[in-house]
Amino acid sequence: MQTIDELRERIEAKEAKIVVIGLGYVGLPLAILASYDGFGGFKVWGLDCNETRVGMVSAGDWPLDANEPRLPAMLKETVDAGDLSATTDYAVCQDADVVVICVPTPVNEHKDPDYQALWNATIELSSYVKSGALVIIESTLAPYTTEDIAQILPPSILLAHCPERVAPGCLLHNLAYLPRIIGGYTAEASHLAQVFYRQFCNGDLHVTDCLTAEISKTFENAYRDVQIALANELALICQDLGANVWEVRRLVNSCPGRDVLRPGPGVGGACLTKDSWLLASALSEPPELLLTSRAINDAMPSRVVDLVLGTLREAKIPQADAIVTILGVAYREGTSDVRGSPAIKVMNRLIRAGCDVRFYDPHVDGYDGDLVQSLTDADAAVIVTPHQEFDNLNWRNLGMVMRTKVLVDTRGMVAQGPEGFVFRGLGQ
Repeated sequence: MQTIDELRERIEAKEAKIVVIGLGYVGLPLAILASYDGFGGFKVWGLDCNETRVGMVSAGDWPLDANEPRLPAMLKETVDAGDLSATTDYAVCQDADVVVICVPTPVNEHKDPDYQALWNATIELSSYVKSGALVIIESTLAPYTTEDIAQILPPSILLAHCPERVAPGCLLHNLAYLPRIIGGYTAEASHLAQVFYRQFCNGDLHVTDCLTAEISKTFENAYRDVQIALANELALICQDLGANVWEVRRLVNSCPGRDVLRPGPGVGGACLTKDSWLLASALSEPPELLLTSRAINDAMPSRVVDLVLGTLREAKIPQADAIVTILGVAYREGTSDVRGSPAIKVMNRLIRAGCDVRFYDPHVDGYDGDLVQSLTDADAAVIVTPHQEFDNLNWRNLGMVMRTKVLVDTRGMVAQGPEGFVFRGLGQ
């Protein structure tokens, strides 16, 4: 069994063998960064149960449906240099010095944690990991989960929770430069995890215990979810009272210390929609504000559909005959990430209402055709994702190809209704 000092020296000398379990939006960028010369410079093995993904990574091909600056080129370069390899075989963990687990931790239909991937990875790892190795969990965890993992792994393992802080479109930047929280199960684990991340992370490293790290990460996203829900509540208030949410928001934010976010059609992505539930799962009493915010944001796609159908009725267009073009499929502007996208929920509800629905998104493969073609003969356009490409569109020209000029803006992209259009905005 190697000592803590020996492991620290191996990490600092870039001689430690690193294994990253899970090659998704968290694990693959981490594996690239840790292996890339100029950042980590380690020999890294990526481990994933998806054979197709492993095959693509092994060939240096970017496997994720995400447009990420620099990462695809960095993947190819580090694989060609022999510094990053991929496999489906847990035996690769036998002589690993550091193992980082980056598997999904969603919630199920009952909003309880679904840890199947996490438990599978931990149980498999426990059969191979060597004494004295450092195991880090980057997956987001409900409070006390790190302690449960410690009961599965051999007692000689140094265990830490360092929750990811990635976001689509800026995976590399966030991994390399954002501050990180390091929650060690022991002080020795915290110290070694700090040494490891310091090799390629330029942000501040905040060392704490694993429970505090778990709470901090889940509440970090719950906090954002509450902020969005408050903005959406304001939009609904303004809509009910006949005011303009964007003007109210501007005036509120003119007061120092106020920062009302932009309202919209709901919350998407892999984190904000479930981390409040992870935190709530560990509590004896449900956190009312957090779960009320979840309910508000979950209801926003239906609110948008009500607005669209009401505007169609105002324009005297039967919804069963209406052709509606959704502008924006990704859940977040400037990205191609459609996971949990409110746009897809809006689409499904409009289809159930009898509408013929089209999509256009310049960032998402399969939906990035021609804007004009997507609007040709359409009765309504609905802006759902605030991509920069949708700012200052020439609606006079676009309206000429539409069958009926109806525009619904859920993101405040249109300052006022274009001439000749029936226009409605969320919160206006």
